[in-house]
Amino acid sequence: MPTIRDNLAWFALCTAFLGGCRNHDTANQPSASSSSAALPRAVPAVSEGKGVPQEAQEKPGCRVLVVTGLARVDGVPLAVSALLNGEHWVELAAGSSLAIRHTQTSREFRLIGPAHALPCRDGSEQILLTDGQLSTSANLGVRPGAEVLIATPEGVVHYGDAALDLELGSKGLRVRVKQGEAWVEPEERAKPPFKNPVRSGAEARLAKTSTKAQALVDACQSAAQTAENSARHVLDGDGAAGNESLGARAAAHMRERSKARTACAIAAAAAVGERDPAIRQSLSAAVVHADERWQSVPRAARAPR
Repeated sequence: MPTIRDNLAWFALCTAFLGGCRNHDTANQPSASSSSAALPRAVPAVSEGKGVPQEAQEKPGCRVLVVTGLARVDGVPLAVSALLNGEHWVELAAGSSLAIRHTQTSREFRLIGPAHALPCRDGSEQILLTDGQLSTSANLGVRPGAEVLIATPEGVVHYGDAALDLELGSKGLRVRVKQGEAWVEPEERAKPPFKNPVRSGAEARLAKTSTKAQALVDACQSAAQTAENSARHVLDGDGAAGNESLGARAAAHMRERSKARTACAIAAAAAVGERDPAIRQSLSAAVVHADERWQSVPRAARAPR
């Protein structure tokens, strides 16, 4: 039978996962797909013909509010009220724009073309951007501890409540903060620490990265393995854990989990930029597997009878 210490370890691990322990044997399974070749697990983002969502209304995702010009998913034009399920990339033609709102949190975003983006990745408050412009709105969907993550091949931007203008092009990423504050983290960890947070009225720039997509995926896989190992370490008994307390192990796991989340979001954004469809699919699938690893919940070892 599990001991009281086992139960405490599970509680700490579940806390680190922010409610991810609904079932000890399951974990969320995020996905990443390319702009031209969806992964096997992908499902239609909009219904055929009418552009009306097939998914239930309560499913997390991004609802299309306004379409100006041409915005497409898998070659199908988007219509107002369509639901983006966070598994298919959106392509915007030059001069086009797309206003969207998260179905559960009311966060709002505006994409400006030409652009390629994956809004509300897997239903979360996360956007992958490979090129184009993105604007965010303040005072919407704000909750304690909740953050939006915007990932690009050059780095990530995350915020709790801020109005931002982002532009990603041939020169890299430019972030202008109109209201609130945001944190900008470069892809290259060897760079000097970036001065954060970037506050209202200021802007930050990240130069275009020279790091290949494969290297970013490798970094994602390494971070995912470290996070997975740290999750198991949370469940270690006092003897196996050495002098580390349960709280220290749980805190360390939260840090490793955050690193993996960032690394894999950057890798997912970079993978879609690969021109070779086979390489793009392979790299995207590797990110999916890595995401499953860092989000996995290990099973507690049963005490010997």
